[in-house]
Amino acid sequence: MKPIDFYKLGLLRADSASTEAEHRNVIGRLYYGLHHEACCRYFRQNPYAPPLRMGSRHRRLIERYQEIGSEIAVSVSISLSRLFVMRNIADYELGGLISYRNLPVNSRTLMGMALIVAWELLELLEAYSPGEGPDGCDCPTAYSV
Repeated sequence: MKPIDFYKLGLLRADSASTEAEHRNVIGRLYYGLHHEACCRYFRQNPYAPPLRMGSRHRRLIERYQEIGSEIAVSVSISLSRLFVMRNIADYELGGLISYRNLPVNSRTLMGMALIVAWELLELLEAYSPGEGPDGCDCPTAYSV
């Protein structure tokens, strides 16, 4: 399976999402699809970089893009971080109104914001490393400390 397929599933589900659970699920699909896509593209450009460590992999990928220092890579880092925060909110803040950047929003609004950030992130990833991650692309991860 291609990592981008998770993202595409999120887009497909967004069209018909009508419940809070569906809105939250869309955000997760968008994030995980683009996290894996960002990881594949990072390692395609940096094949000798050490694997990411399980447990800190999501945050560390964001930091690695930041460390590259180019305008595009830093922008990838910022967008990936924003989507990561939205995914965490969608997964863990299960009360009625959701707080995003100290503003109360509902799940549909958060999903709409995630769709915009995800689209921007995909555009940035394409500028950083053109072409989708291949079928079966895996993000090198170290499973022991």
